[in-house]
Amino acid sequence: MTIRNELDTLRTFAKNLSRKHQIRHHDSLDIIAMQYGHPHWVALMKAWDKGWRPAPWELVDINECSVTESPTRSVGSVRTSEGVIASEPYTLKIGFDDVLISGNGWAIYLDHAPSKPAIIETYTKPNPLDDKAFFSKVMKIAMEAADGVREAIAKDWGPASMQPDKDSSVKHPLFGGVSAEWFCMHCEACSTGAQMAANMWHCPKCSATPLDMHSTAWWKDAVIRADGGT
Repeated sequence: MTIRNELDTLRTFAKNLSRKHQIRHHDSLDIIAMQYGHPHWVALMKAWDKGWRPAPWELVDINECSVTESPTRSVGSVRTSEGVIASEPYTLKIGFDDVLISGNGWAIYLDHAPSKPAIIETYTKPNPLDDKAFFSKVMKIAMEAADGVREAIAKDWGPASMQPDKDSSVKHPLFGGVSAEWFCMHCEACSTGAQMAANMWHCPKCSATPLDMHSTAWWKDAVIRADGGT
């Protein structure tokens, strides 16, 4: 029988994170390391060799719904309502982090990241969305719903992540760490804490997810990566 220790638990967290978000395993290891205050997995391993250990109450899997979800909202839950604009019926669906409004021959999708443009689809010609006044009213409803989603997410994440201090420092909402500068692993852009909070922790330049945002561009370091034998 193999005796599991805290390091095995952290590796399991990383594997779960990699599978859930379809990211590279060594990236998920680095994310888990940063959750515990280390810049990357190599640094965590060095600290482990020197005797560092996470406290039992710190062993929280960020993949668990209870870590990232509101007690009143949950992933997969959808609030649906219906209405009519200029005799055209529509359906509004508000999800955990997105909004979909649709009608006869059209649909509009909005993500919670402000930098992501609306996805507009039309299936018939002519289309109700061809009417500028109708389109404007539809977008107003969708944007108000999206703002509500953003407010709920901001409340879940708390002021430490959504309200920068005087130095523009904010705390990463998923795996901790406080910084005034944040680097995107996807496009390598550098953004301020204020910019990150304003864009719901997605990269302001390329809209990469919060999982791609880090307080240092550690991937540029000339270090030999190790995955701890996993």
